[in-house]
Amino acid sequence: MEDETRNGGIRDLAPACFAPVMATGIVSRALDQATGARHAADALLAAALALHLVLLTATVARAVRHRDRLAADLREPARFFGAFTLVAATGVLASRLATGPLRPLAAAAPAPAAALWAALALAGVRLLRTHGAAATRHADGTWFLATVGLQSLVVTLTSLAHGPTARAVALACWLAGVCLYAVTLCCVVRRLVLHPPGPAELAPSYWILMGAAAISLLAGCGIPEGPATTAALLALWGWATLLIPPLTAAGAWRHLRHRVPVRYEPALWSMVFPLGMYATATTRLATTRDLPLLRPWASDLAWCATTAWFAVAVLLLVRTVSRRGGHNSPANPGDPPLVGAVGRWLAGGQGGRAGSRQETGDEGCGTSGGVRWRRWRRRRYWRG
Repeated sequence: MEDETRNGGIRDLAPACFAPVMATGIVSRALDQATGARHAADALLAAALALHLVLLTATVARAVRHRDRLAADLREPARFFGAFTLVAATGVLASRLATGPLRPLAAAAPAPAAALWAALALAGVRLLRTHGAAATRHADGTWFLATVGLQSLVVTLTSLAHGPTARAVALACWLAGVCLYAVTLCCVVRRLVLHPPGPAELAPSYWILMGAAAISLLAGCGIPEGPATTAALLALWGWATLLIPPLTAAGAWRHLRHRVPVRYEPALWSMVFPLGMYATATTRLATTRDLPLLRPWASDLAWCATTAWFAVAVLLLVRTVSRRGGHNSPANPGDPPLVGAVGRWLAGGQGGRAGSRQETGDEGCGTSGGVRWRRWRRRRYWRG
């Protein structure tokens, strides 16, 4: 099964493959705004832009050469919502570039990103109608990516345009994003109550629950001020802050209590992104609403997110080096060399059809998480 995943190349590239771009881009912004570490922030931004370009090329190549696999992903609730990472990554990078010399490039991003979000939203509604109540069994943190994608468009819009029309559109989209967050929260809570995930299924993607609240806070900071708006932003900040202890406890329960091995998994980027977004949103809230009590936190939060980014990058490097010791996977015929290499590299971690469960926290779990963890536990039991 693992060989099949490694041999997949861009054919098995996961829909959520843009999560590292989201994480890298928002950590870059957090460093730039909260710490003043301009060189480190620019280096991460350059890495995010390069990775976004390569992954976009790989995604287009997959859509052309492996359309059936892409269509199958979009028909599977456990993988569908990962496609919103393309919208979110584009919005994060565009808002980051909006204040620099690449502003024209950022201005060209919102229109196609908004069209893609609308198309995915319509496809998601049809998907949920087709699967009915059975789809809610797959409700996990990745479902909040729809909210993240929409709010990233709001952040980009408020960074680029400041006219009355743009403000009205931004306010409407922000309110729609908050409502979408509430509906998604109800679905995920229902799944957690009726079908609680086990240790192997409790993936770091549940951190997007906090990340979606944080980006809603960041988007709201760009809309016109008012007592009601400020109260809503403080409520969002309080809610995002309140989510951090239980999410941290869930990770400790997974890895310390049930001894799920700590190794690289793509869902770890879903933990880095919320940390970076929380740091950025806290900085923005303290600046726009004149809350000096929050400013001392901003720098520490940004460095915390940066540390998490480097930790995940090290785990990815260790996994890559360890797999170099094995056999190298051959390229798919017809894949461009660079795109095929990146596709095989990411498919090895993102997982193909076999690894998709682990990426989204579904029951099956991927080979890098659930299956090998269960085998390891069985070996320990029979040896004990």
